Amino acid sequence: MKTPERILATALRLFNEQGTAAVSTNHIADALGISPGNLYYYFRNKEEIIRALFEQQFARADVLYSLPDDQPPTLADIQRLVRATFAMSWHYRFIYRELIALLRRDDQLQRRWVEVRTRGFTGFRELVDQFVAAGVLRAPSTPAAVQHLAELCWLISEFWLASVEVSGQAVDDTQIEHGVALMLQVLEPSLISPAS
Repeated sequence: MKTPERILATALRLFNEQGTAAVSTNHIADALGISPGNLYYYFRNKEEIIRALFEQQFARADVLYSLPDDQPPTLADIQRLVRATFAMSWHYRFIYRELIALLRRDDQLQRRWVEVRTRGFTGFRELVDQFVAAGVLRAPSTPAAVQHLAELCWLISEFWLASVEVSGQAVDDTQIEHGVALMLQVLEPSLISPAS
């Protein structure tokens, strides 16, 4: 693994464990066994590291939400996408724990998040179209219905982790399965039963 990748992997682990406020670039360098100067060669400050981790997550989401071209999507694909969404939220949990504070603190990051979120809504509509064409989902009655479905799914995926943690519950496999079930329940009225 190259040094920038090692820096990001270590920062992600520390941010997930301790939060961004408690972790400095010196902590990250120390955990890696490199000098702060070596870290600064790749990232000028902690904000650049945080932005790079956001970009890493965006890139993974792009791969995650692309469906294979050689076969029509199925109900299993919807279930896989929902599970992968929650797995990614857990992998980058510091982002979801601190999302509002991080975006308020960094105008550049805020603009980028809004841009990616807007693109995500467009991508969601394209996914719905693909599942409708494959006979997995019912065609939404209006364009607004697609937008509302996208917003509900986005709200669950963005704020599910914070909701679990503020309720005092530990995030474990049971809670992740509960989050998956919530998302699937939102989608259920749009699903065409395999028997129909």
